[in-house]
Amino acid sequence: MKTLWSKCYIALALLLLLTPGLGMAVFGGSGAAANERLSPPPALRARDGGLNPRVLNESADWLAEHFALRREMVTLWAELNAALGSSAQEQVILGREGWLYYAPSLPDYCGLALSDQELEAIARRLAALQAEAERRGAVFLFTVAPNKSSLYPRYMPAAYPSRHEEGNLARLLPWLEAYGVRYADLSALPLPYYRTDSHWTAEGAALAADALLAALGRESRFGEGPFLSGEPRRGDLYEMLYPAREGAEPEIRFGGTLRFRHLNDPKGGDAITIRTEGPGAGRLYCWRDSFGVALYPYLAEAFAEAVFTRSADYALPERDYEVFILEIAERNLPSLLGE
Repeated sequence: MKTLWSKCYIALALLLLLTPGLGMAVFGGSGAAANERLSPPPALRARDGGLNPRVLNESADWLAEHFALRREMVTLWAELNAALGSSAQEQVILGREGWLYYAPSLPDYCGLALSDQELEAIARRLAALQAEAERRGAVFLFTVAPNKSSLYPRYMPAAYPSRHEEGNLARLLPWLEAYGVRYADLSALPLPYYRTDSHWTAEGAALAADALLAALGRESRFGEGPFLSGEPRRGDLYEMLYPAREGAEPEIRFGGTLRFRHLNDPKGGDAITIRTEGPGAGRLYCWRDSFGVALYPYLAEAFAEAVFTRSADYALPERDYEVFILEIAERNLPSLLGE
C-alpha cells in the first residue's frame, strides 16, 4: 500500500512540475502583465558571432517568465497574500477600501525628501531651460502630476506615516519661486484618480489640462466633460497583482468632441514622440511622462501644432515653438537632477 501511495505522490509531483512546460507547448507562453518587461528569447550566438556564454542563464530567465499558467499562479499568490494583509508585489501597496498605490511614491509620502542643495539644483536647471525658451520668444511652463498618495492619503495604510507636506514637491515650490520658474500647481485640484491605477482618469487629465491652459492665459472647459463610464479596465497596479483577473473598475472616457489629428502612430499614447495638428492656435512642445497619455489629447486640441515627447534630456529642440511645457510625475522629480 505504501508503495502505491509513493508512486501516486511521485506521479502527482512530476505532473505539477511538468505542467508549466507542457502547457507552453500546448497553449504557448504567458505574456507580460501591466508594464512588466519580459526577457527576450535566449540567443545561442553572441553579437560577435561566437557562442553566447550567458545562454543558460538567459534560458532560465526566459522560461521563468513565460511558463504556462504563470499569470494564474501570480494571481493566486497575490490573493493569498492579500488575505493575510500583505502585498505580493513590492511595487504595489494595498490601501484601504480596494485602493492600490505605487510603492516608489512612498518616499514622498513619508517625507524622505531630496536635500535643499538637490532641490535648488532642480530649480536652477528649470530656470535655465525657461531662460532659453524666453530668449527664443517662447513661454515656458513647469507642472507636476501629484502622486496619488499625495491627493488621496486617507486610503493609505496606517502603517505608513503621512508627511507628504514635507516631501520633494512641497519643498521644491519655494525654490521655484526664488528662481522665478513659471509653475502650474495641480496639487490643490480635485483630480480624480483610478483606485487600481497609479494615474489620473480622463476627467483628472482634463482638469489638469484646463489648469495648464489657464496658466498660459488660455480658456478651456475640458473638465466640464461629459465623461462616460466604459468597460471594466485593469489598472497598472491591479494587473501587477492580479494579471489573470478581469478589470476591477470602469474606464472613464471623455465624451466630448476632439478634432485634432495624429501625424504619426501614437501607439496608444506610449510612443516616444507624438505629433499632432489641432484646431487651436500656436505651436507647443511638451515633455511628458506616463501621465501625459491621458493629458496630451486635450493639449493637442488647444494648439495648431504640438509635439509630445517622452525624452528626458530636457533640451530645447532646434525648431522654434511658442510654448514649452514640462510635465513630470511627483515621484520622478529626482530625475530632473540628471546624471
